[in-house]
Amino acid sequence: MQNLTILSSQLEQDLVALHSGTPQSKECFNQSVMNILQAPTQSSFAKADRVAEVFTSIDVKIDYIKEQQKLLASLKKQLELAKTYAKVEVSNALISLGVSKLEGLAISSITASKPTDKSVAKLEILNEDALLNAGYFKVEIDREAIEKALLSADQRDEVSEFADMSIELVHKPATIRINKRKSLAQDEPIAIAA
Repeated sequence: MQNLTILSSQLEQDLVALHSGTPQSKECFNQSVMNILQAPTQSSFAKADRVAEVFTSIDVKIDYIKEQQKLLASLKKQLELAKTYAKVEVSNALISLGVSKLEGLAISSITASKPTDKSVAKLEILNEDALLNAGYFKVEIDREAIEKALLSADQRDEVSEFADMSIELVHKPATIRINKRKSLAQDEPIAIAA
């Protein structure tokens, strides 16, 4: 379905208005249904089709909206990923030119950061049952307590046979930060190109 049809029957409009749950909306819907069911010139088959057609139309619209939500979620993910890659590339370009900060008129500045690496401790449980029996648990293994024990001189012997801690290198890519001017950001609306 390429386009969602805006035009709908009175019955469908009254059905959609039921979302409010007011007595008036219920009465209007009931009256529309009764008008169809009491129409003297239509067969019972035509009446059934007209009522069912409204529900089918609503189902089609709901399916269309679900499809559009999936497409929008996919587009959002693509744009977020593209933005992340673009920040890295702009940062790399600025740094390659020896620029760490670029002043602007509409924005305050763009600040480039170099890629960084940092070490992060990673706990590895070697014998979970022994650690649980030694009292290092909450409802499950208490990783914080085990890390503290491994780093503590008095408790290290209790856990060193059952757990180990290693240092891993975590790479953070280069990025930029766009610093917006407060006065311009409040005064001028942002135009989004479609």
